[in-house]
Amino acid sequence: MYTLIISVAVSTALALGLYFITYSVFWPLFLMVVGILGLNFFIGKRMLNKLTALFGSVEKDIQANRVEKAIEKLKTGYAYAKWQFMVKEQIDSQIGIIYYTNRQFDQAGPYLENAFSKNWMAMAMYASHTYKSGDMDKVRKIMDKGIKGAPKEPFMYSLYAYFLIEKGDKEKAIEVLTKGVEKNPIDDRLSSSLDGVKNGKKLKMQNYGNYWLQMHLGGKTPAGGQQYQQFLTNQRMKRK
Repeated sequence: MYTLIISVAVSTALALGLYFITYSVFWPLFLMVVGILGLNFFIGKRMLNKLTALFGSVEKDIQANRVEKAIEKLKTGYAYAKWQFMVKEQIDSQIGIIYYTNRQFDQAGPYLENAFSKNWMAMAMYASHTYKSGDMDKVRKIMDKGIKGAPKEPFMYSLYAYFLIEKGDKEKAIEVLTKGVEKNPIDDRLSSSLDGVKNGKKLKMQNYGNYWLQMHLGGKTPAGGQQYQQFLTNQRMKRK
């Protein structure tokens, strides 16, 4: 937002100045376009670096299971939302993940609802949270959106298929897994899942380890946020 406004304002001013010097249309327009793109890139990159540093700063708090302290730190990043699009959604994604990982589902809900669609783990948790409430139509919408945002993430297809199979929609589950295999042809887990479902077998979600356990849909769940810390550490901020 501020980034775009500044980029347009500065580039337009420079372009007008060049026009009154040269009375040429081409070069001022060229300068304006290059200026907008260049300034937007450099200012945006600076904001990105600040947000990445902020995300990294909560690592120790997550390791020590200081959930509220980590979340308060993340919320300071809201100040950057006026500068860059999708900042709030990315911060809310991480807050929702932390709460959900620590089984604070009621607190996680509102943040996951506002999650960045390209943050597949946040979308997966949001879908899992919604699934437990029984709203399968909403689960479908969330998973469709999550897969669109992260088409190369195998876990999303398997999780979606799990929801569908549990509700008796085997045909749709096969369709989802087939799409997943097409997008991730070298992922053996997806191929195996697809073959298994076609042959009437259950999905082996445990093959996804902590990713599956963190959905809190079954099995032994790791305590607190410590087991999930590596995922948060490796998350890369993405800007629109």
